[in-house]
Amino acid sequence: MIDFDYVALNALAAVVREGSFEAAARTLNVTQSAVSQRIKHLEERTGAILIVRGRPCVPTDLGLQLCRHIDHVLLLEHEIKKNMDDGSGDTNKAAVLRIVVNNDSLATWFPSVVRRAQKEINAHLEILSDDQEHSAEHLKSGEAFAALTATEQNVQGFKQIALGQMEYTATASKEYHNRELKDGVTLETLSHAPALVFDRKDQLPHQWLTRAFGEATDLNYCMMPSYEGYLSCISNGTGWGMMPTVTIERQLKSGQLVELVPNTRINVPLYWHSSNQGADVFRKLAEIVTDEAKKSLAPRA
Repeated sequence: MIDFDYVALNALAAVVREGSFEAAARTLNVTQSAVSQRIKHLEERTGAILIVRGRPCVPTDLGLQLCRHIDHVLLLEHEIKKNMDDGSGDTNKAAVLRIVVNNDSLATWFPSVVRRAQKEINAHLEILSDDQEHSAEHLKSGEAFAALTATEQNVQGFKQIALGQMEYTATASKEYHNRELKDGVTLETLSHAPALVFDRKDQLPHQWLTRAFGEATDLNYCMMPSYEGYLSCISNGTGWGMMPTVTIERQLKSGQLVELVPNTRINVPLYWHSSNQGADVFRKLAEIVTDEAKKSLAPRA
């Protein structure tokens, strides 16, 4: 049975968060030797290696479990101190919330959530980026407190809120369309024409093909895991791809970009899952996320 040493657990979490003993020492305002001694002490108490030393340092499975534990403890401490508010000034320290958000939301409407969270609830968001179809896995592993997902399925220990839908359009530059799709936009021509996917998890192009033609096909694709780079590659004629409609409306109207099959778009539902452990900061963050989503996402069908 582990007798938790929270000073040492703080050091462990800092090393994992910052990626090195040196950076962790700076954030904790102690020497690097002190951080090393605390981790060594914790590993001796648990009888296990907790951090794989490297660049960056990464936690073992047990190390990650202990990091999750201290994260929850610090959030509860933050909540208690805020409620007590004895004038000591500790309540001014921001809560750090690790969340998962898909890249397209980060590039469009979610920055407003980040700004409001910092200003209105004194919370700093530590954001991990992942595909909306897979972001719930970070909740199940305990790596994150909240996530923006495309799954309606409840995750045990988390509350779920339906936010709305993000609409996607299959698009390409006019030059690309004239060059690669001069014989028409068909399943056959699209199977040979260069395409773009965000990463190996990105299934939107295949979902769109199924919607447009009744079936999908293998694609001749290039991976571009950057929103800005993805849009640039579409604009410069590298390939066709799926873009949030709201971000390319001006280019579609001007003719710079063309819709491959008019009025054949994909709507991706988005849900907010957050910890139900009772911290008031989660409730307030959910309110901000819901409010900002209403401004940018289409209502659910």
